[in-house]
Amino acid sequence: MLTLASLKEAFKKLFNFVKFYIKLLLGVTSGSIVNSKTTCEPSDAITASSTLIQMNQVIHSEHVNKCSVLDGGQLLKWVDICACLSAERLAGRPCVTVSVDDLHFECEVNIGQVITLKALVNRTFNTSMEVGVKVICGDLDKATGQKTVCDAFMTFVALDTSGKKIRLPQLLCSSSEQNLCYSLASERRKVRISYSKTLKSLLSNYKLNSLLSPSEKTQDDFFQEIVDGEATRVQSVELVLPSHANHHGNTFGGQIMAWMENVASISAGRLLLGVASLRSVDMVYFRGPSTVGDRVVLNSIVNNVFRDSLEVGVRVEAYRYENGFIGSSRHINSAFFTYDIPSDAHVPEYIPEAMDGERRQREAAARRKMRLDRRYILSKRRQDRLSVTWNDVNAVFLCYGNIQYLQRLAAFNDWQTVSTTDTMLLCIREEDDVLSFKATLKMAEKYKAEKIFEILKDPRKRAKWDPIMISCRLVKKVSDEDSLYHSVMHSKAEASALPNDFVLLVSDRRPSSDNEPYRVAIRSVTLDQIPPTDLCSRTEVACAGFMILQEDGICTEVVYYNETNPKLVSYVTCDVAGLSGLYSHVLGCMQNYFNKRSAELK
Repeated sequence: MLTLASLKEAFKKLFNFVKFYIKLLLGVTSGSIVNSKTTCEPSDAITASSTLIQMNQVIHSEHVNKCSVLDGGQLLKWVDICACLSAERLAGRPCVTVSVDDLHFECEVNIGQVITLKALVNRTFNTSMEVGVKVICGDLDKATGQKTVCDAFMTFVALDTSGKKIRLPQLLCSSSEQNLCYSLASERRKVRISYSKTLKSLLSNYKLNSLLSPSEKTQDDFFQEIVDGEATRVQSVELVLPSHANHHGNTFGGQIMAWMENVASISAGRLLLGVASLRSVDMVYFRGPSTVGDRVVLNSIVNNVFRDSLEVGVRVEAYRYENGFIGSSRHINSAFFTYDIPSDAHVPEYIPEAMDGERRQREAAARRKMRLDRRYILSKRRQDRLSVTWNDVNAVFLCYGNIQYLQRLAAFNDWQTVSTTDTMLLCIREEDDVLSFKATLKMAEKYKAEKIFEILKDPRKRAKWDPIMISCRLVKKVSDEDSLYHSVMHSKAEASALPNDFVLLVSDRRPSSDNEPYRVAIRSVTLDQIPPTDLCSRTEVACAGFMILQEDGICTEVVYYNETNPKLVSYVTCDVAGLSGLYSHVLGCMQNYFNKRSAELK
């Protein structure tokens, strides 16, 4: 007979069972709790292609300035929206902007033109993801002639209903271009992390001329009058409305950047006495969110003026009314905008304001050097200068560029086969008078890819298998993955010719996912401590390196790439006609070296 007590006991057991089962489904059992900052959400892997978002916009009068050119703030807003939509397609949750990498605008967009924005998630990092956005523009009445406006890289995090970050699903790449973006995303992440450290190093270790050089300042046609920096200070207060925010009520990062560019352009216009054209935006990092109902305060001022550009700094803070009083102010972010100075402009001489004006002027000069270094190193037009001076300021850009160029060289699919055997393949590629070689060694034995990588990543071991190598010594270990070497190699031009010496940056990277190749990138750098001598002929390498392809940890192919220059032609001309020349010999020596150590490589 059922009693009230027995019914209560039965319901209690049923309730406990249901409670336990729900916890089990959520992955929360006894002794395990969800992290207070990160929510764990099981999810299947998502393909990169499924995150593609495309936007098209016709430029109307409300989008342009008085010169009929697309407003920079409007463009920043569209870029952020497009990237956010791509991030949310991967996460299935509202996403917020964490940071925006340096942006450089290649061309202006005029009224009546159409811009196309394409966003794609490049990579996920536990709780954050990198989204790449490519912006191009063209005319409605022309099917061709589209120009690249900018390439943007932005970092997002996804939030659950309580505003906590969630762990993101794995990203799967289905094309060589997606694999390239995936690999380079980790390199860009290193640049972001080291940005502030690099700036501090530049300010502390280098003497910077914050103003123009004396020779430039004597040009009477440049400076017409003197302007105090305080005269360029601008403040604007914006109320965050629901239309400015996402699903959670957090202000869109693009909206904040649009407001920032607005006040920055006013500051620049006050100095130039006209409309300023936005050229670039330095890395932006959002320190905290602003929400609907916040009052956003934007302060801008010209930091420094250079020959053909000027920098404007913007600081963003937010506050709310609490119990009838103005609440504490919160620092949202700071950013630095670079504007072009027209060639015919009459620019007054800029004098920094009192207090911290000189500090900001020095920092602006440091950021300019970093911008120029980065563009110089990562420029695609590299045949006119192969070697770049190494220093602590541009080190992170050189390491990033080293891996980037090898990845891009490997990603080309228009290689032409010139010779082949059962185990070797030689291909060439020509572009803009630059000849590149690709030599592939097909592995007949099942050697562990990691073992092959350990041999090829250290050029000092190359003398054991490469008959051309004379010597190699370590100059500086930059990090666990990047080192500087000085190597000497036999010259193949003439028997009596001096040997060639190289100062090389070698960057090695292990795979970050299954079946991704091991990479060893090589490029020349210039070191003051190793000047050219009469004993050797100093030679430079634009881009070279090894890709060690693998399947389940077993090496399938070793591919060597080399982008040549005139001094290296003597090494490779004999190989174009057949694989019986230098590459055949060197790859054969490499294969023999592996075979002799077969037991330790398996």
